[in-house]
Amino acid sequence: MHPSAHSTKALSTPSDTYRLFVGIQLPQEAQRELALVAAALKERLAFQKWTHPQDVHVTLSFLGDASAEKAQALAHDLRQLAAAALPLTLHADGLGVFGPPAAPSVLWAGVAGDLEALAALQREVAGACARQGFPAEARAYRPHLTLARRYRLAAEPFSRASLAGAPSLPTWRVEDIVLYRSHLGRQPSYEPLGVFPLGPGV
Repeated sequence: MHPSAHSTKALSTPSDTYRLFVGIQLPQEAQRELALVAAALKERLAFQKWTHPQDVHVTLSFLGDASAEKAQALAHDLRQLAAAALPLTLHADGLGVFGPPAAPSVLWAGVAGDLEALAALQREVAGACARQGFPAEARAYRPHLTLARRYRLAAEPFSRASLAGAPSLPTWRVEDIVLYRSHLGRQPSYEPLGVFPLGPGV
């Protein structure tokens, strides 16, 4: 279990605005393993921005801007739904890209493991967010770990063959969900506002 598993940061005055999303954080060992993978890829792939190891996560629901008051209300609901869910196991599985074939916008690692439980958890989170007035995402849910963004157009065209022979990717136990705040221009960029344990007594 993460040391902060039962914490919820004090949210500021209701006039403050937060850019929010709900996700699954990776334990430190998985962060380290993925950082080694990313470092090896960085030597041969010309992406402009590589994700800070502490920022790598599995998104459950992107929410956008919200008041601190609304974030606090959502945190209450997330704590309750997390307590009714069970921990699960995930592992990173393969590499891929989103965007134009010659200049992808995102380099990602796939997610495998307890995918049915993950999908059920994501639906519960999306429902809690909808009840607090956050609009549902139009896209189908595709869990992944973003490793890098924006392939450099000045470099040679991207080739999927460059993803072949990737090293082994980590497995981890998911024991909580996190309400994150995004900070533009900061590394790491994502601040946990609340960490909510899965299952009673975790």
